[in-house]
Amino acid sequence: MSRHAITYEEAFEAARRRFLATSDLVMSRLQRDLNVSRATLYRVVGGRDRLLGDVLHDLGRRTLESAVREVDEEGTEGVERILEISRRFEGAISTFEPLQRFLTAHPQIALPILFTAEGRVHERMVDLWSELFTDAVAAGELDLPDGPRETAYLYVRVGESMLFSSLLAGVQPDAVAAEQVRRAVLGAR
Repeated sequence: MSRHAITYEEAFEAARRRFLATSDLVMSRLQRDLNVSRATLYRVVGGRDRLLGDVLHDLGRRTLESAVREVDEEGTEGVERILEISRRFEGAISTFEPLQRFLTAHPQIALPILFTAEGRVHERMVDLWSELFTDAVAAGELDLPDGPRETAYLYVRVGESMLFSSLLAGVQPDAVAAEQVRRAVLGAR
């Protein structure tokens, strides 16, 4: 095997392509894709969970940005804007086949990556929503009962409960209940 230097960005792009194609991230296959040794790959990426967390976060970030653009083009504002962004984001995530296949095939791998500091997906989604709330407050669209960061944490947890309810608790998501809780988190009725 040819041994050459790679950057984290090269490894990340290859990992994202592999995840989209296979709904998984097998490091030995990624190693072959990049034509590097196992030691080189792990030295560059730090481990599968970190890399997979980065891939899942990137896909989620892109999905959220797309939902924001779509809703903003329609001119919806305030609490209804935020709720509509959530609906579109969760609709896209819940039907995104590579992720859904991964969750079904590897729940024991997915859960720590999605919800713990190892994968950093949850904390970065809180960051993204916190930015949305900060901007909405600055624009006069929202008057939150708590700060943007605190609100974002609760708001993301409600979304995770919706998106991953069958994985976490073996129950079907309840969109009506989730929206009621979100309205309360946002200080709306």
